Amino acid sequence: MLKNKALETIHEYKMFNPGDAVLIGVSGGADSTAVLHLLHALKAELGLSSLYVAHLNHMLRREDADLDQKYVEGLAKNLGILCLSESADVSAYAAKNKLSLEDAGRRLRYEFYKNTARKIDANKIALGHTADDSVETFLMRLLRGAGLKGLTGIPPVRGNIVRPLIKIWRREIDQYIAYLKLVPRVDHTNYESKYLRNRVRLKLIPQLKIYNLNIKEILLQTVLLLTEDYLYMEAKTREALSDLTLKEKEESLELNAAKLRTLEPPIQGHLIRTAIEKVKGNLAELAFSHIHEIIKNLDQSERWETHLPDNIYAVGNRNTFTITKEQPREPEKISFYYTLNIPGEVFVPEAKLTLRAEILEGEVEVDESKDVAVLDFEEVGRELIVRSRKDGDRFYPLGMKGAKKIQDFFVDQKIPAEERDLIPIIESAGRIVWVTGHRIDERAKVDRGTKKAVKLTSEKK
Repeated sequence: MLKNKALETIHEYKMFNPGDAVLIGVSGGADSTAVLHLLHALKAELGLSSLYVAHLNHMLRREDADLDQKYVEGLAKNLGILCLSESADVSAYAAKNKLSLEDAGRRLRYEFYKNTARKIDANKIALGHTADDSVETFLMRLLRGAGLKGLTGIPPVRGNIVRPLIKIWRREIDQYIAYLKLVPRVDHTNYESKYLRNRVRLKLIPQLKIYNLNIKEILLQTVLLLTEDYLYMEAKTREALSDLTLKEKEESLELNAAKLRTLEPPIQGHLIRTAIEKVKGNLAELAFSHIHEIIKNLDQSERWETHLPDNIYAVGNRNTFTITKEQPREPEKISFYYTLNIPGEVFVPEAKLTLRAEILEGEVEVDESKDVAVLDFEEVGRELIVRSRKDGDRFYPLGMKGAKKIQDFFVDQKIPAEERDLIPIIESAGRIVWVTGHRIDERAKVDRGTKKAVKLTSEKK
């Protein structure tokens, strides 16, 4: 019996608690009419404090839409339940926001339910989605392309929204409605082939039944198994997202890119989708290709940028990964130029370090520290230039025979793009002798014949 099956679902997913005030979304169709009568019959058994009915007139079917509203108001009145109705021009909203009528109607409907529940202080919203709806949604998303979250179908519980009929088939609901001797409203748009859901229901599923008569039951079981996997992934993602978050604002979310790269691929992709949803508000129009491109970019040492649907941007480098609504701007180039006498010292505020030069005579020992460079005095002279990098800079990295561009050297060393302008380039007579903290020039190294050397020390402030 439908009542017992619905009770099992309600208890399995802990949909209600004693004292809950429940707003029931009712369109006038068989499914929502069934959930209304079901909850009315179970009100005392579930310990619900109060029930309310909410109906949104979509203004799409002219006189039929008005008759739907009157029918719902009549249902509520017969059961002694307060009905709250509103109208919304779905067609105009869809045109203004460039949405399909289905998507526009869904958005306005959920916004109406949320606002109405808040006004009457209802802490639960019950909707009449069925097992058929879940299977159809699964197939629609499969056809469009979706990740694990999309393929979980319609969740039994999401926040304060519950769906007591989510494991019940439409044929069972029709039997229940007939038992109640009710004649629900029929929305003739449910049979128009211009809507994808209708094509899935009326054409695709009958074709699939040719291969397996129980295809709907099999697909529903698949949806439920995927939902379990998704809930596990969701829990792991929440933990990881909390750990990776560096800054969170209303318009942006900044994450630790280095840590993100260490995550397992499934968690990595799921986390990126979740981060996008937090900023964007939804995952509409977001495709697998967007996530794949972001994951691929995470390994770049250069700054990168990806444009996402609805004017959302993903921007990253080796250290940070940011989802933002603000159009990214290229970082300003940092430039500096100082003179360093030998012996002597100079402070470089841009890099927050002091460079010290001293002369070594006699037998010279090479210091292996990355913050120290020991150079042949004959190759350096009495004065050095300390500057930021320039386009076209080249040097001969120690241990290499040929010249290499500074830009290519930084890329090979995996130095984040935002740090490169802050690395002092030490120049002597127009020739680079040290990339501070990284490598000296092969031609300026000391050897057995060196009797006099220059020791350069870099010290962070």
